[in-house]
Amino acid sequence: MNLKTVKYIIYKIVTYFVAFFIAITINFFIPRLMPGSAISTLIAALTGATGGIASVTAAGGNSALIAQNIHYLQAEFGLLPKPWYVEYYHYILGIFTLHLGVSIEYYPLSVTKIISSSIGLTLGEIVFASVAAYFLGSWIGSIAAMSRGRKSDLILSTIFAIFITIPTFVLIMYLELIFSVDLKLVTISFPSISTLSGVTLLRLLNFYAVPMTSFIVSLIPGFMFGMRNTMIHTLRDNYASYAEILGFRRNNIRKMVYRNSMLPNITNFAITLGLGISSALTIEGLLAIPGTGYYFGNAITSRDLPLLEGIFLIIVIMLIISLAAVEIVYGILDPRVRGEQG
Repeated sequence: MNLKTVKYIIYKIVTYFVAFFIAITINFFIPRLMPGSAISTLIAALTGATGGIASVTAAGGNSALIAQNIHYLQAEFGLLPKPWYVEYYHYILGIFTLHLGVSIEYYPLSVTKIISSSIGLTLGEIVFASVAAYFLGSWIGSIAAMSRGRKSDLILSTIFAIFITIPTFVLIMYLELIFSVDLKLVTISFPSISTLSGVTLLRLLNFYAVPMTSFIVSLIPGFMFGMRNTMIHTLRDNYASYAEILGFRRNNIRKMVYRNSMLPNITNFAITLGLGISSALTIEGLLAIPGTGYYFGNAITSRDLPLLEGIFLIIVIMLIISLAAVEIVYGILDPRVRGEQG
């Protein structure tokens, strides 16, 4: 590894480290701009009152005792009013010590425990769907590129252009109505996975058939069009034209150009991972899958500030790591990229 490559890697690490701090700073301020109070919501849920302390007192409650309890809960959840810079210091300290606070909605569980117990399911969905969409989309894009200007290219481009406009949750909703509600071929309820067995795996496959198919289909267009456009450009290179003159079969030319066109699509892979995170959170919230997205939806409705911040933090970390890793690998494989940072 030469000096220019080392400088390039250090430059990218510093750049994304700065981006990380900017992102977590935004994560600190935005949830605090949400209207309402998480503690007031919790008190209302426990007492059945909707008008805060005044309504609880009118119903026979002791306002002093209620105020004392609210103060205790604020201290317990780290929500006591403090100067913003003090809160920000404790927030940063919590990130680097993995002490993200206690969830309000799922008290007394810690945010770290909730995320660690649910993130595996979410990551599995994202990685499986993204990898499958990468290879399927790239393959379909290579076929469209070899048929550029022909009927098959027009059909493929039109179909996947339509899929771009359809949100993942809409696709899932209609497919679930057809295959689960009407035909009853798949289940719409997440199965119990307390014990891992052959039967459990079959139930998981049955449940995930529709959401994962929809997830993959929603991610394919980005890879398909990325590969198609790259290959159309690469097919104009001299070696591709020379192979065609020599009488190479179209399928052999496609495989040769396909390999040389894979690298630019890797960048698209990192972007798709970002889109995959948002889609996975939506799918889990829609189908009550016990992943991070399910807890994310509940945290929004209950104004669970510690849990919201924790999940936002995980999303930011996943995005930055995927983007940084792909860009660094891309720069190492393609000297032209790191040459710009020399």
